[in-house]
Amino acid sequence: MARITATIRPINDDADKTICTHPVTSTGKHRDPESGCTGRAAYTATCSAGDWTETRRTRAELEYLRDVHFGTRIAKVPAHT
Repeated sequence: MARITATIRPINDDADKTICTHPVTSTGKHRDPESGCTGRAAYTATCSAGDWTETRRTRAELEYLRDVHFGTRIAKVPAHT
């Protein structure tokens, strides 16, 4: 069975909610004004099994929800005898 992961990525504050790859300050504003980055608005997580996606303002909240999701996945896996 393949390992299931949930990747957390920062997203920009734009209409498309694109993945943000630019360096930002602790407040989420872009460091380089020439980059065109609108700043980070939130974080998004997606389960590699494809059955779960969440977006939240803080990474900590999203990490908690990811752990809850993994807990529900473990409960669904049948025990090997």
